[in-house]
Amino acid sequence: MDEFIEFVRGGPLGPIKKWGTKWSLWPVHLVTACCGAELAHAFACGYDGERIGALNYGIARQTNLIIVEGAITRKMAKVLRITWEQMPDPKFVIVMGACGLRGGIFWNGYHMVKPSDVVPVDFFIPGCPPTPEALLRGIRQVQFKIETGEAKTSATFPEISLEVGKKPKVLPRTPKKISKAPAVIVNSPKDVDWEFGRKLVEELKARIEAKSVTVTGKNRIAVKVESESIPKTAMRLKEMGFDHVKNVNVIDVPNEDKFIVEYHFSSYSVRELMPVIVNVFADIPRENPRVKSLANMFPSADYMEREMYDFFGVIFEGNPWMGKKFLLAPDAPEFPLRKDFRLEEDVYVR
Repeated sequence: MDEFIEFVRGGPLGPIKKWGTKWSLWPVHLVTACCGAELAHAFACGYDGERIGALNYGIARQTNLIIVEGAITRKMAKVLRITWEQMPDPKFVIVMGACGLRGGIFWNGYHMVKPSDVVPVDFFIPGCPPTPEALLRGIRQVQFKIETGEAKTSATFPEISLEVGKKPKVLPRTPKKISKAPAVIVNSPKDVDWEFGRKLVEELKARIEAKSVTVTGKNRIAVKVESESIPKTAMRLKEMGFDHVKNVNVIDVPNEDKFIVEYHFSSYSVRELMPVIVNVFADIPRENPRVKSLANMFPSADYMEREMYDFFGVIFEGNPWMGKKFLLAPDAPEFPLRKDFRLEEDVYVR
């Protein structure tokens, strides 16, 4: 970023360029989490960030500052990079909040990326949440960098040196007890006033070979089947007017050595069925988790089946993308949403 600063400050028009850039920082704010509230606070009437020459702007190609507010995941890293590349030079980046600095409460998540690994960052604003005053101070430091060419922190901390030869003492960890997970009940019945639902349940029982058909709420029905019966059940639902798969989900139940695979069906074409969601679910073993794909029958299932393979390793037989990473980066850990996936633990010293 130093060459950008020199471009602003150099040449016969240097003082004018420097003055204009300093007082026209129009940040495009990349909001991924709750730090967006602090940015809104900083530019509301109380603090009025515009008075110091900064004004939030929504078009990347006409701005020169990104304020990253919140955690950046592997998926969002591409968005951040593309946004930064669209901006004209000279351009600057501020990262605010603990999530942007080190991941915050998600610091050991498989999907976290440091913004500084994606784009060059000029200033970091710590805190959870960071204060509006701190954000405005960060903008002032960018202005100071433009004016002087020097990147300087506005906070100072006393230096404390450890005794020579003395190693930091690792603090004891909190005792942990892993308790047995409670049973996962997908088809918990609920008594609701839904006459159409009762008729729909009777029709489902007549058409589908189900282990149970349960009303779990207004406009909600859960159908438990054997895993090999999912395609046949899906075909019967399609004949009834359920024309798309709204969601595909996997629940990991390690204490019962199984996954629960769920397909949620709904309708765009039949008015009476539009508010209704039918959850068809089945148990499959964790050791060799396989189930027939519905992608050929319902194209909307394809994307979500590929997601569930990425996260849990469940094989949807017939989906041509099985065995290939879809959303996760090539170097991402394998099947990170399984309950037996080990997360890194933090170590505290004093």
